[in-house]
Amino acid sequence: MRKHQLVANKILENIERGEYTERLPSVRKMMDVFAVSQATMTQALQHLVDMNKIYAQPNVGYFIISRKTESPVFNGVYDFSTASTSWTDFPLDSYSQCLETAIHNEKTELFTYGPTTGNEELKSLFQKLLAEDQIFTKKEQIMVTSGTQQALHILALMIMTKKESILIEQPTYHQIINLIERLHLDYVTCYRDLDRIDLGEMEETIKSKRPNYVYLMPRLHNPLGTTLGEEEKYILLNYAKTYDFYIIEDDYLGDFEGSNSYKTLYEMDMNQRVIYLKSFSKIMFPGQRLGIAVLPEKLIEPFHSFKEIIDIHTNSLSQVIMQTFMESGLYAHHKDKIVFRHQQKAKMLRNALKTYFSNYQFNDNHQMHTVIKLPKQINMNKLQEELAKRHVLVDDYKTNYVVGYKQNHKFLKLNTTSIPENKINEGVQLIQEAIEASKIL
Repeated sequence: MRKHQLVANKILENIERGEYTERLPSVRKMMDVFAVSQATMTQALQHLVDMNKIYAQPNVGYFIISRKTESPVFNGVYDFSTASTSWTDFPLDSYSQCLETAIHNEKTELFTYGPTTGNEELKSLFQKLLAEDQIFTKKEQIMVTSGTQQALHILALMIMTKKESILIEQPTYHQIINLIERLHLDYVTCYRDLDRIDLGEMEETIKSKRPNYVYLMPRLHNPLGTTLGEEEKYILLNYAKTYDFYIIEDDYLGDFEGSNSYKTLYEMDMNQRVIYLKSFSKIMFPGQRLGIAVLPEKLIEPFHSFKEIIDIHTNSLSQVIMQTFMESGLYAHHKDKIVFRHQQKAKMLRNALKTYFSNYQFNDNHQMHTVIKLPKQINMNKLQEELAKRHVLVDDYKTNYVVGYKQNHKFLKLNTTSIPENKINEGVQLIQEAIEASKIL
């Protein structure tokens, strides 16, 4: 990102925090504050003018364009069920402007078939974005997909046609379970506890069943919300080398990790054993349908071959808008805002859980997918009735298990994206009341 874009983003942050209200400070003062030249500051201000965030009055100064912000209206439902970004958090005006710019600048590209692997300019931007997270890869290893769901679908087809097998944890992401069950893939399972993975059991299963792929969410696991430690990740990579399989690393919540010291399996892998998947649905929005798959070199050709017959190429309009959104600096600014907002709500949830669930086990991680472990005497059907009476929505944990799996957990998974901040504490109290009313005496 260019220097003037960084300065523009900082000015936007100050506007949103209320440090600047109707009018920006003088150019000279902001040059001192941000320690930049007049040329850089002028570029930054013009960038904000082009984004329709400020306007200039000659010989007077720069003024902020005020907009009415639409806050989620509480409809009486305490919705802890989804992790998708709220539309009210998204900069629709700026995105619309990127749409206009993209159509104007790339109109010829929209009327032709693009590369199956993705728009080359966008792939270059994605390559830089990945490098910021210490994921260094060649551009030809990057495939732009219609969300990570399409990447998983393609990998499932590769497994199916070669009559290979896959190992999944229990519980795990419900969509990988849907793929396995509906495509009748050969699969094996291993147990994952609320706070760790049973590596001993996993190795025994791998030794006896010899899966060709292992699907994992090492960071902010769905549904458990937990993150693997570095030692566990090294052990898993050693298994992949020893027993000759690929790890599918689904890092769809990587942007929400609070620690800069976290290393992905892809970063730690020295043997081209990791397929890295990144999603944009939680930072941007699910309807954009964009994701990234970073492939070992041996899998580029078979992956490309299947993608070509599924959709020829990923939606051109989504790609060129994303390219414009990233080039303008809006993506980095928006991501920081979404992550900060989420962390604030997750902190409020954590405090509420400490108040109402001090005698329960829950993952204390300040992140996505907070899980409360329920006592065995809970009647789950009764609990659903009690939650419905109190207008509380939670996700159904049963979808995270394959059919017939003799699971050992009863739990509730809570997300804060769709519930207003001032309703989190009240909602958690209602959940506690519903649980108490559902215990079998």
